[in-house]
Amino acid sequence: MNQSEFAKAVRAAMELDPWVNPHRDQIEVECLGNVVILKGEVAEISAKRRANYCALEVEGVSAVDDRVLVHPAEEMGDDEILDHLAKALYGDLAFQHYGLVTVDHKGEKEIWRQLTPQDGEFLLHVADGVVHLEGRVKSLCDRRLAEVYGWWVPGSRNVANDLAVTPPEEDSDEQLQEALRVVLDADRFIDAVEVTCLCQNFEVTLTGVVPLREQIKLAENDCWYTEGVRKVNNQLDLP
Repeated sequence: MNQSEFAKAVRAAMELDPWVNPHRDQIEVECLGNVVILKGEVAEISAKRRANYCALEVEGVSAVDDRVLVHPAEEMGDDEILDHLAKALYGDLAFQHYGLVTVDHKGEKEIWRQLTPQDGEFLLHVADGVVHLEGRVKSLCDRRLAEVYGWWVPGSRNVANDLAVTPPEEDSDEQLQEALRVVLDADRFIDAVEVTCLCQNFEVTLTGVVPLREQIKLAENDCWYTEGVRKVNNQLDLP
């Protein structure tokens, strides 16, 4: 297919996807060779994630450059987003042995926690509502959790996760399921004690009960925030 045909095929795939609403979600499709570039803004994280996978599933597409933004829950300045994220990462016990450095919009660095050679490290900056995560972590679970923290900041519009896992780990359904359990337990707005999360081929099924109706949607969003989730089958219910 030529570039025009690739773009047409991607748009057609998104039209058929239940998580992407072409009449609401403003997604532009461009192609450079067999690389698809997605731009625009969507209302839900699910639309962003599925648009990416719709493009990848088109035959002949080799890669997707996903630049789609999610409409923020709250308007926040870059430094305010940065401060919220740094406080969240600093306060999570999972990251207590990680160095943490932020760089504000003026390029000024602040060391929140001093680095040591054997520790992992976070280098954070925010530009135009896009959170940039750089540095190195010790597991895929930590990489995923750090990205979710970026999405949880109300003003965040996108998260560019460039954290390296050292030593490298092979991804799997088991790795993803572990991360989802950690994410759901870390979300202070969800009572996830009776929530079960199963993964098969990176597709997630949520079962169990939560005490409040709004937590059903919050739990689903947490899955979509987690890197690697391809689909979410949300079967959560109320007691």
